[in-house]
Amino acid sequence: MAKKFKAAVVFVHGLAKKPPPETLQEIWLWGLGRSGPKPEVFGVKNPGISLEDQGIWFSFTYWADVFYGNDYETDFQDQYERAIESAVVAANLAAVAGDLETPKPSTPREARFLAELELKLKAQVANDADSGADAAPAAASLATEPGQFEIASWLPSPVKEAIIRKAAMEAYYYLFDKEYQRADGARYRVRQELRDRLVKDLRAAQDIAEKVVIVSHSMGTMIAYDVLRNVADCPQVDTLFTLGSPLGVTEVQDELRAIDAKDVDFPAAKLLHWVNVFDPMDPICGADPCFANDYTPVDGRKVEDLEESNWGNWRHTITHYLAGVRFRGALAQHLGIDLS
Repeated sequence: MAKKFKAAVVFVHGLAKKPPPETLQEIWLWGLGRSGPKPEVFGVKNPGISLEDQGIWFSFTYWADVFYGNDYETDFQDQYERAIESAVVAANLAAVAGDLETPKPSTPREARFLAELELKLKAQVANDADSGADAAPAAASLATEPGQFEIASWLPSPVKEAIIRKAAMEAYYYLFDKEYQRADGARYRVRQELRDRLVKDLRAAQDIAEKVVIVSHSMGTMIAYDVLRNVADCPQVDTLFTLGSPLGVTEVQDELRAIDAKDVDFPAAKLLHWVNVFDPMDPICGADPCFANDYTPVDGRKVEDLEESNWGNWRHTITHYLAGVRFRGALAQHLGIDLS
């Protein structure tokens, strides 16, 4: 029986606290759909991609609630437009990065992972600061669009550092499959819960579309790779996009390497194509942004690394990645969309 759609996209979000699912979806679709964003960065020929207009089915694998429940991000745009670095105090950081229970490593390996990953990510932020990327922007460059409030284009250093710390903590809870208890008492085995959510969404996409594409960001790229490589009943996927991904970090790779593999490798049993999009100034992926030399090719399939210039002083923003002309070109190609 013919499938209803020619293609389906499953989005997987990244680190830190997020808006409600329906608002997050609106932000991502806005970021992907607007035409000609930042022509001084991406050029004037950069049409947006409306999945609905193109007849592409889509869904979002939402997992921020595992850590943050209904404590949604709501006031980012207003905060970032008016905040100055000296005004950001400790009390504000949880509103930005989320209030996450501090992990208690139970083995030397776990403690070493947590310390070394946070150190690497912080070093990247320090490098950006040394290069002048942390300078306060002119008012005109602050967030002015509704879709920019997920993480705006400028963040004061204390906020960046708080988000970096949360990135290491979330990675720890996931990779070591720790049980997490939220403030409201809800408990999750983090890795199993997030795997199950993505597999469920991929199955729904496979049932309805001829091909399935994953677009993942930040910590969501770890979930996507892990499911494709290490979950036996994961459905077949045509293309994986990883945006601003920490999958190049050795400590992350060590915990994702399959039992039957010497090194991390291309998940060829479940995947045909893998496109990794990175900005070298993105602190989450900047420590090692290219994957083609890390993930061993399998059956002639290998990672395609695409460098995409971003903008602003926080280069990890999803709406910036979704605006990229090279990313959009690659996405359109794999979805069978003509952007000319």
